Amino acid sequence: MLDELDRDERLRFTLDGQLATVDDYLEIRPEAEGRIRALVESGRLAIGPWQTLVDEFLVDGETIVRNLETGLARAAELGGTMRVGYLPDMFGHVAQMPQILRGQGIETAVVWRGVPSSVGFHRFVWESPDGSSVVTEYLPGGYGNAAHVQDTEALEQRYRPWFGSDDILGMVGTDHMPLVRDLPADAHVGTLAEYLADARADGLTTWRGEMRSAARANLLPGVVSARIDLKAACSRAERWLERYAEPLQTLYGDDESEPFLREAWKRMFQNAAHDSICGCSADEVSAQVLVRYAEAEQIARELTQRAVRRIAAQVPHGAYGIVNPSPWERTDVVELELVVPDEWEGVALELPDGARVPAQELRRQSPLLWETTLAGAEVPVAVARRLHGRELFGRFVNGYRVEDGRVVLEVGDEPDPEWLDVEQLMQDITVATADGTWELRVVARPKRTVAAAVPAPPLGWTSVRPGRVLGTVPKTRPALTPVPRLVRGKDFGDSYNYAPPKEDQLVETPVSERRETVEDGPLRHVDVVHRTYVWDGSEVETQTRLEQRAHEPFLRVRIDFDNPCDDQRVRVHVPLREPAETSLAEGQFAIVQRGREPEGGYGEVPLATYPASAFVAAGGVTVLLEHVTEYELLEEELALTVLRSTGLISRNDNRYREEPAGPSLPIPEAQLRGPRTFSFAYLPSIDDVLENAEAFRLPFVTAAGQSRDASLTERSGPSIEGHGIVLTSLRPGRARLVNESPHEVDATFAGRMLRFEPWQIQTTTHD
Repeated sequence: MLDELDRDERLRFTLDGQLATVDDYLEIRPEAEGRIRALVESGRLAIGPWQTLVDEFLVDGETIVRNLETGLARAAELGGTMRVGYLPDMFGHVAQMPQILRGQGIETAVVWRGVPSSVGFHRFVWESPDGSSVVTEYLPGGYGNAAHVQDTEALEQRYRPWFGSDDILGMVGTDHMPLVRDLPADAHVGTLAEYLADARADGLTTWRGEMRSAARANLLPGVVSARIDLKAACSRAERWLERYAEPLQTLYGDDESEPFLREAWKRMFQNAAHDSICGCSADEVSAQVLVRYAEAEQIARELTQRAVRRIAAQVPHGAYGIVNPSPWERTDVVELELVVPDEWEGVALELPDGARVPAQELRRQSPLLWETTLAGAEVPVAVARRLHGRELFGRFVNGYRVEDGRVVLEVGDEPDPEWLDVEQLMQDITVATADGTWELRVVARPKRTVAAAVPAPPLGWTSVRPGRVLGTVPKTRPALTPVPRLVRGKDFGDSYNYAPPKEDQLVETPVSERRETVEDGPLRHVDVVHRTYVWDGSEVETQTRLEQRAHEPFLRVRIDFDNPCDDQRVRVHVPLREPAETSLAEGQFAIVQRGREPEGGYGEVPLATYPASAFVAAGGVTVLLEHVTEYELLEEELALTVLRSTGLISRNDNRYREEPAGPSLPIPEAQLRGPRTFSFAYLPSIDDVLENAEAFRLPFVTAAGQSRDASLTERSGPSIEGHGIVLTSLRPGRARLVNESPHEVDATFAGRMLRFEPWQIQTTTHD
């Protein structure tokens, strides 16, 4: 392409909208950077504005914004960006995209899939829920509508009805196609930015909100449930980056996290490319996606731990620091391993103000970790062979004692004292055990694992330590909630579109079922329902874990099973409390309302299966979600897709789609055989859904105290006050807040007054 641009001064080229293409090329051809910059600066090569072309529904809103910010910055380094919201092949478009684009000074967009039938002209106004709008160019025939056109007359005949008296936009090129030569002499060759330079909104049709129509192009909605393991990995990495690592490093870190965060976000952007996160690629691609997400999550977890360790340095030894990632005061159940004398009947946790919260004992750890009887000379040998530096049985040797023919090595989770002369310890043991027969023991201090509901200040931390109590506290009273049912059917579709056989046989009745209580304490009650089904002749045992916490209005549900089957869809059905014709789903800075009859028309069967991120609500109930999940509103239930197993990227004989969506290549790993886990929570109302979704998705973080100061302390970070206002990003000097409600809200953040219009995204400063 560079050679052709150098050869033909008339030629212009619009790259595919993402800087990743340029970066990949320059890794191998760094000497070409000057050529690229010169062409970009001259306006003959259009790059940007994205780092990668995201799938808008499968990554969160913050990832979309960061992707755009990064792409714009990288394009600026290479001579300047094409200031057009180029969205040529995304599988539908989120409601808040116009506001996201306008937030970066971009006033036009280009789209193909998802445009509704009510748009009958090549240009329309696309408006976000907050009222932000962009003039939008629709690509009739797709982003390669002129790739195979040899003359302008054919283009005229096909597309003039769409363009009226306007110049026809012909996209000359498409996927995996060499540069087109010998362009028609009567055509004007330009970039998208040139074509849209004078775009105006006057007299254009306005469309408001998301675009998920299949009226004129395949929407390919099955990508929401394809390779659901990718969606879970994406959400984990996003949460650890956005809501733990960045804010905690900003507030309590050491100013050395930025290079690590940059590397983590690089991997997130690479994965956000719509064919990657969608799972509609070769198995090798999906394997790399999982690796990148694992790396991003690992970086974020380590940065979180580093920030929390700095907090723990201010917490007394023997106590614990409890860290709240939310920008408002919250209570969460934490599990702690406490050193507790055997004679204590019960334990409570003391707070910095002297108050106590009850603790539920989960288990006790035997102090005796290992023992053996040896001849005296063998004792130091046995110890030396098991020592790794100061480590012994995964703990630290902190001392020893000799008593009545017994050598006792004392170990702990933390080095106490901080330094220990291991060689001197070995010499002492060797001398003490020179003669006779000895019993060798490795012991730890007596410990109990307890659960406690601890309150913590917004984006801050508190500290707790164990205190002795007599007796126990009353048990929880578990809510009598219907156990959600599993429904399994066959799927002869592909990674793009679900398609059942003509006569699908649903399996919804187990061959056996039993329920057991595994935890029944003052803070939480846990039942497990064991069910056995027969799928394709194989017995499949499932476990549905139902956890009710005393302070939470929702029921936590986790489904586990080992999948032995191919070509199937497994869904969990959650009962509604009342009939419903619409649902409310959260995602990408908005809560959108959807009906039960999506628009079709292009040869793709329209299915009322939709994506939801943090929650979906309908019929008086809300389902809180861990990651982007496909759902469908049925007559009396919400159906959530737990697993969809497919074996081909695209199937030519897909019953629910006439036109192939990609190559018919095998992807056996997309069958997702093996252990599978799916978690959600059932809230029997639609009250405070944003706060409850956050409580479900963002648990507190804990760390053992390291300070020699005996005082329990706590510290608060910046807080939000304002119903419907959520935090999506907190970085040094700036934070991003979103009003996910249809109301005007007067809010405060970090003590500053802020006014939010309905559905408004604001990036603000903080100290």
